Amino acid sequence: LSLRRSPGVQQPDVLVWPEAPAPFSFQDPHFGPYISGLAAEFQHPVIVGIIDWKPIVESGRGVPRTGLVPYNSAAMLNSIGQKAFTYDKIHLVPFGEYEPFPLIHQVVTSVSEEVGGFHKGKERNVGHFAGGNTFSVFICYEAIYAGEIRQFANNGAQLLVNISNDGWFGKSEAAEQHLRMARVRAVENRRWLIRDTNSGITASIDPYGNVSRVMQRDTRAAADLPYDFRTGKTIYTRFGDWFAWMCVAISAILVLLTFRKAK
Repeated sequence: LSLRRSPGVQQPDVLVWPEAPAPFSFQDPHFGPYISGLAAEFQHPVIVGIIDWKPIVESGRGVPRTGLVPYNSAAMLNSIGQKAFTYDKIHLVPFGEYEPFPLIHQVVTSVSEEVGGFHKGKERNVGHFAGGNTFSVFICYEAIYAGEIRQFANNGAQLLVNISNDGWFGKSEAAEQHLRMARVRAVENRRWLIRDTNSGITASIDPYGNVSRVMQRDTRAAADLPYDFRTGKTIYTRFGDWFAWMCVAISAILVLLTFRKAK
């Protein structure tokens, strides 16, 4: 933030923070006003990872239950500091963000209530900038799920933003692999993709998978990353993995026919 406030630094069209630097609730009496004031100060949208507390919605009913539960979320504050968009992470990390089985959940929460308590989101939302262009945000390792990311583009997102906490990976090559997976998501959907990480590789990826600008790992820096908005939909964006599944089905049929002929 101090780098962005330095004299002579051109102010960005949108300010993006990675997943981890603001691990606070937007409902926090200090953090909420602070991040809203930041957006108003820059007079441009701010996309930031937050913890969002809200009522859980019963599946298929849309009826909030009593009480508030935490979501690992991304929010966009508009140029006057109002929260104009929220995406709740859908594909949570097992054991890190949730416990996959009730018994494990009981054991873990008996030790600490601070581990694995997030609830999964329901909607792959599309946000709107003031000029009418659209974007979607997905969080951390959701980038590896091609069939899920294409739904953002199919829902109308013209720009893809991936905020991530790559601190899990330490000094391993996983951060580089994470970037390469994100490049494939850009190509599949022919979208610009902005990838912003805390300790991994931050980069701008064009619709053909070219990495146009990179901030290396474990670097304290701010950078102006190029991006653009694209509206067309690829065959993969529209139909997903139907061709792959068709190949699987044909292969299975051929195997069965081969066995029948052998008999």
